[in-house]
Amino acid sequence: MAIIVISPHRRKDQRMPRLDRLDHKIIAILQENARLTNSEVAELVGSSEPTVRRRIDRLVREDVIKIVAVATPFQLGYNVVAILGIQIDQGYLQQIETALLAMPEIRFAGITLGSYDLVAEAWFQSNAELLTFLTGRLSAIPGIKRTESLQVLKMLKYAYDWGTQPSARV
Repeated sequence: MAIIVISPHRRKDQRMPRLDRLDHKIIAILQENARLTNSEVAELVGSSEPTVRRRIDRLVREDVIKIVAVATPFQLGYNVVAILGIQIDQGYLQQIETALLAMPEIRFAGITLGSYDLVAEAWFQSNAELLTFLTGRLSAIPGIKRTESLQVLKMLKYAYDWGTQPSARV
């Protein structure tokens, strides 16, 4: 399945792009079906194909969107999806970030407020892989004080349609 993902991060030196109603309409349509042609998107938003093509190119170039295929973990044999709450020694934050970003099991990681300093989502093919990850690789990262693992038993919603308001949908 090809979908569009709103880019959740921005470099410090990167300015926020200005998005108008047409940009929001294009994004909303692509989030529903990123495999539509530019002509089909243009027809749905009431614009021309060249305008839509330029807008999509700009949105991708400015890192507002990425058009990617997003896999459903259970369908790929990743039967264990874990949400990890991680408490750290703040002096090690940069090292921990670097280590988490290098781990292929980690599919999402973010710095948070509240009980945990970081929250991550990780995929595994078995409970044995999860156990090895937690007791071996994750616990070996300097500065991690405590982790809590929550295993997802049933995926209720798995959406990547961030960034548009319902009013922007056509």
